[in-house]
Amino acid sequence: MREIKILVVDDDPKVLEVYRLMFSGESGPSFGGNRPSDVALRCLAYTDPREMIQDYARMHARWERVPLCIVDMRMPKQSGLVTAEQLRTIDPEIDIVISSAYSDVGTPEIRERLRERVYFVRKPFDYEEISLMVESLVNSWGERRKLQRRSKVLRRRAESMRRQTAFLNSLLESVPELIFMKDTHGVYMMCNDAFARFAQHRVGEIVGGRDCDFLPVEMCQRLLEQDRQVMETGRSLNYKQRLEHPDGGECLLETVKSPVFSKGGQCIGLIGIARDITNREKAG
Repeated sequence: MREIKILVVDDDPKVLEVYRLMFSGESGPSFGGNRPSDVALRCLAYTDPREMIQDYARMHARWERVPLCIVDMRMPKQSGLVTAEQLRTIDPEIDIVISSAYSDVGTPEIRERLRERVYFVRKPFDYEEISLMVESLVNSWGERRKLQRRSKVLRRRAESMRRQTAFLNSLLESVPELIFMKDTHGVYMMCNDAFARFAQHRVGEIVGGRDCDFLPVEMCQRLLEQDRQVMETGRSLNYKQRLEHPDGGECLLETVKSPVFSKGGQCIGLIGIARDITNREKAG
């Protein structure tokens, strides 16, 4: 069974005993009737706020978290407000419930000093009111913890994807081959710097565009037919073609185009790798 601890500090031992019985379900109202069956509440009660602060500092250092603390406002050894501020220093996420039998407790000052997630109850207690308040705060804390865990998972995944993307980009830019990817409409989804230099355009000018945006019409038609063949047959295409090199000379490119499939097996585009084999052909 999962145990959730609640901190309570009050200089009156009789009040602490009421809290113990109330939250354990042994006496008084139940925990709102909505406590999960696998959750048990445990009330950690203190008459000395300084002892409670020391204990929670040790718990927090061991990664133990408590959703809330009920603090008596007026105690002889240390005021409830100072105690609450010390708790918030240890754990900024903890909820604070201030209890007091005095009507002159200045709530504006308390809210200003503690800011968010501070609540008030008056003595003598309305057991049902406190029970419902604790239920709500504990449940809210549980939801926040779930969201925080999900957020951490998402951040780890995003960081992993960022590192993988950086590695792939570094790999793409470290090879001399011309690498590119198109979708089923012939739109460039990516290309490396080598491809951009050969095309005499910047990467940003190529990605999002089509062959017809920066190549002669007759060449575009030939490339379009090759692309269709690859995507319709689902097979790679290997071919050689002579093109005018950016420096004005002629070069021979060997190109491999392969289809790219989604997880469902649908063709979503193609990836191409071209290599300048001019010197190899001359030597052969």
